[in-house]
This record gives sequence, C-alpha cells and structure tokens, in this order.
Amino acid sequence: MKNFIIKITKYAGTNGAAFVVDTLVLITIDFFFNFERAYVAFFCYLLGTCVSFVLSKRYVFKGGWLNNRPVTEFFAYFFGGVIGAVITALMFILLINVGVENLLVQKIIASIFSFITVFAYRNFYVFKK
Repeated sequence: MKNFIIKITKYAGTNGAAFVVDTLVLITIDFFFNFERAYVAFFCYLLGTCVSFVLSKRYVFKGGWLNNRPVTEFFAYFFGGVIGAVITALMFILLINVGVENLLVQKIIASIFSFITVFAYRNFYVFKK
C-alpha cells in the first residue's frame, strides 16, 4: 500500500507538470483564437500526455510488461491520453451545458475525472509487471 501511495503521488507530480503545459497552451489558444473549447481541451490534453509520458517513464513507472517494446508502450500510454482527452472534452461540454463558463474551473473539474481513470489504466495495464 505504501508503494502504491508513493507511485500515485509521483504520478500526480509528473502529471502536475504536464497539466501546467497543457493548461498554458489551452489558455493561450483560447485567448488568441475563437475555437471550440472542447476541441482545444482535447488537443491540449494529448500534448500534456506526451510530457507526462517522458516524466512518468523517468520518475514513476519502472518497466512493465511492455518495457522491451518502447513503441508499443508509448502507443499504449498515449491511448490512455486519448481516453483522458475524451473524458476532458466531454466534461467541458457537460460543464458548459450546466452553465460553468470559467476555463480554469472547467479544466480542474475535468482533470479530476480523467486523472483517476487514466492512472488506473496506465498503472494496472500499461505498466503492469
């Protein structure tokens, strides 16, 4: 249990860095362009996934069953990002429909749901021993 808590804490830290990159790009695009937020949030989440992969491989997940197949491992990890991006986009749509207009509030609420789902997928599937 202690190792699991350490792992999820490290994962939260690495994904915190990815969240900052993803959110800064999201805010920048939202400020300069009039694109649909759900689509931009989807794209930015995938950008954050790439940052997350590099950091998570280095600091969180130490070799799972795909360790000897780096391309497959990356795409399995990236698929988790697609799952998270879909959850994020759907949460943005839902929150807009219920009247939540603040970009940061939307992003934080969506991130909670995507974080839990994607961590479970990556921890118990992508990096299983």
